[in-house]
Amino acid sequence: MADASEETKLKILTSAKTEFLEKGFTNASLRTIAANAGLTTGAMYRHFKDKDALFCALVDDAIDETLKMVKAGGLENHENLEDPIGGVHAENEKTFANQFIDYILTNKEAFVLLLTKSAGSTHENFLEEISDIYTENVLSTVHWMKQKFNVTKPIDDMSIHVFATATINAFAEVVLHNMDKEEAAVFIGNIQEFFHFGFMHLLGLPCDD
Repeated sequence: MADASEETKLKILTSAKTEFLEKGFTNASLRTIAANAGLTTGAMYRHFKDKDALFCALVDDAIDETLKMVKAGGLENHENLEDPIGGVHAENEKTFANQFIDYILTNKEAFVLLLTKSAGSTHENFLEEISDIYTENVLSTVHWMKQKFNVTKPIDDMSIHVFATATINAFAEVVLHNMDKEEAAVFIGNIQEFFHFGFMHLLGLPCDD
């Protein structure tokens, strides 16, 4: 019985993904989703309470993985490192970014839904919300670095906000421009290198690694 229920849910989600990708959240039809899954609308409601619940079921895993990625910019991932500004740490961040790129490309349809089809849903502000979280993480790290390395050179919070948001937008561009793995790795690598050395320069720290 449980297996049958899971199979039905999978049929509903497959149908919903097709409908959302074609029409977007707002214009997607629950009647069409149910019909294409071989169900009545009433039967579908036994598995998902509404259209938003369906959309969330398709994208929540992608959101969770994205939140893990933005935590990489947080203070907890820097304060215990012997050298939080060195080349080894930069390489670790590159490895983490490449793992996230792999996840994006493996689950590209979920990110297409979030970035281009989510208007009207719970997650319509996904990109802005992730950017805000990442900005707060980067702000906490930069302020800690100022104290740790006795930085007196000023760097304002608005500049940090713009840099952090640009980093998140770069990952979105991987999806929006349909990059393959090699293109995405080079592109994100360039973004990371630019901002790594840029931050070091703005903070007046050595940036010749």
